[in-house]
Amino acid sequence: MNKQKLTLALLTFTILMGCESSPPPVTELPADNGSPEAVTPAEMAPEIVTAQEQNDITTSSPPVEISCEPLKYHCHSQRKAPALSNETDENLSAALNIADRGFAISAARRLESVKAKNDYEQAILHYHLANLNTEIMGKNAVALDYILKAIDSGNLPAEEYKSALYLEIMLLVELGWFDMSEEKALQYFAYINEPFDMDIFELFEQIAQQKRDQKRHDLLLEIQTMFDEQEQRQAAQEILDEIQSRVNKHRLTHSQVELQINKTRKLKDNSTCRVMTYQCHSQRAQKSPSGPVQKALKKAKKLLKDNSLMEAKNLLESIKPSSDFDAAMVNRRLAYLYSDAKLHELSINHARTALSGYILNAEDHRYLMRLEIIDLYYLGEFEQAKQKLEQHLNYDESTSDTYMEGLLLRIAKLQNNRQFFRALQNKALQSPERAELLYMYQAFSHFGDIQERTQTTQIPNDNKPKVIYQKEYAYPMEAAKEGITGSIILKFDLNTQGEPINIRVMNATPKGYFEEAGIKALEQWRYKVELDDAGNVIEGNDLEVHFTWNIGHSQ
Repeated sequence: MNKQKLTLALLTFTILMGCESSPPPVTELPADNGSPEAVTPAEMAPEIVTAQEQNDITTSSPPVEISCEPLKYHCHSQRKAPALSNETDENLSAALNIADRGFAISAARRLESVKAKNDYEQAILHYHLANLNTEIMGKNAVALDYILKAIDSGNLPAEEYKSALYLEIMLLVELGWFDMSEEKALQYFAYINEPFDMDIFELFEQIAQQKRDQKRHDLLLEIQTMFDEQEQRQAAQEILDEIQSRVNKHRLTHSQVELQINKTRKLKDNSTCRVMTYQCHSQRAQKSPSGPVQKALKKAKKLLKDNSLMEAKNLLESIKPSSDFDAAMVNRRLAYLYSDAKLHELSINHARTALSGYILNAEDHRYLMRLEIIDLYYLGEFEQAKQKLEQHLNYDESTSDTYMEGLLLRIAKLQNNRQFFRALQNKALQSPERAELLYMYQAFSHFGDIQERTQTTQIPNDNKPKVIYQKEYAYPMEAAKEGITGSIILKFDLNTQGEPINIRVMNATPKGYFEEAGIKALEQWRYKVELDDAGNVIEGNDLEVHFTWNIGHSQ
């Protein structure tokens, strides 16, 4: 009787909680005495929870964070990924639909305009931007930048994270970072907790091909085609052990990576600036140009933004500064203008004038020092660039600069300084800012092989025509679509205004693709010329220029 009362009470409580459809009590007939015994559903099975109650539990209780240290795919895949906001989800779907129709550039632009609501959404956007940029000609370095940001965020779900690790390795291989790609592959295999992955070993095979290592290529191909899984795993593990051994052998100590630059001791009394540093420099009162100069500088900046370099140059050169600071600000702007026009010697001259005497405000001084270093690189003055970098680091009171290390990597490679290159490369692997470093390295590599200047380099005759404005030349659409590279050699004369005239094509490889683009660009170049007593341009006849087009960029 007491059990029946208890059952009725439970049923009444369940109905009041909104469970009118709950089944009635189930009657069991025990074998010992045959008397019926009422058993409630709660005694038969786990508690029944309504959809509303489940929703309340889901929305009110925070998800349990699964700890995966070190991070492994099996554990990572058990984490529940948060949902994207409706706006981000719609934009992402639209962009991917655009990409599916073959318009990767438009899709990438759509995603770049999306404002992420949180770190997770930002990681997802970076992940998809990386994949989109791999489909755009010449954008592998940009793709690498995005994928490294996505990986470093730590917010990707397991499948995207695994895919991102593979994409990172693939891009490193395509960009020629073979040693780094193999080292990253070790991290990939540690994550999936397996010694063999067909896709990664195909990349290893590509590396062997690029290095022309036929023996290793054949071994990797043999591993991929093994039927015995145990034998395949064992052979694959031997390859990974060999890579790990090589990585350990070449990894240098942290002290060797510090660019052999001694950190400047901090000043005890910054107010005296006995040694000028950024910290001390920045404590000075901020200065501003005089009214007319400030107005002219703003107008010149707008002209540069509109690609009106010649107008901006003429405006800047017409400014009459009323103070040393005004003059320094004008020279600073001219330095950036000439650097953009790839007239690096002129850029350096103006930069050094502006930097002398520490007249500029600290932030402007710091970035102009960096511009000078980059211009020295483009001129092939590698040793000077290193010396200026040391001065920059001393001024900044720092032992390293991730941004500048990208340039140093390029110099080390061009100088064939393998030890220095390896030291910088290993440091890049451990740095959380390596995405920026890698992107800068690749950006520099897009400008081709800069030849280092030697002491025997001849000083140019001051009377020779000097380029004061260069027009970038476009990649012809037809050639780009067909993946055609090529070059042309043009000869031309100069009139008294420094304008190229009588332009002739001396050689074009292949013919019919690049001549028009080269001539159109050269027609807009301008030279500074000197006239002889008869009013003729000195050395103004039969000048020659060589234009080259490579996939993804022209130079």
